[in-house]
Amino acid sequence: MGMLKIEQLKDRASYMLSGGEKKRAAIGSVLTMNPDVLLLDEPTNGLDPRTQCFLLELIFSLNEAGKTIIIATHDLSLVDELQTYVAVLSEEHRIEKSGSAEEILKDDELLLKVNLIHQHKHHHGMFTHKHVHAHNISHHHNESESKK
Repeated sequence: MGMLKIEQLKDRASYMLSGGEKKRAAIGSVLTMNPDVLLLDEPTNGLDPRTQCFLLELIFSLNEAGKTIIIATHDLSLVDELQTYVAVLSEEHRIEKSGSAEEILKDDELLLKVNLIHQHKHHHGMFTHKHVHAHNISHHHNESESKK
């Protein structure tokens, strides 16, 4: 409880916990078994920024302590932050590609194909251009701007 900073929750009923507190309590209950491998499904989903940061630091600490961490996520900013080995699944749940986070995040064609980013037109006054876009990472421009 100390490691997860949830000592104040020990006497509180589970239905009285926030989403972040529930996640910390769930992680704590798993960590009491001292597993070698942790499988986390969308671990930062629905968490406030401070709790997301805490969870990322915890993941890094657990990995440094020798734990294998497997994360299922659609959050490309989390993939970018962790900078680790990535396996991208297709919408049919098959491995489409695997490699370093840097390699995967640079592959717009792959990310478009597996529906992790989308492409749309962007208008700037007299100019319009297409670019890929993800809600959880910054967009970048691939094509030169063209006049309408």
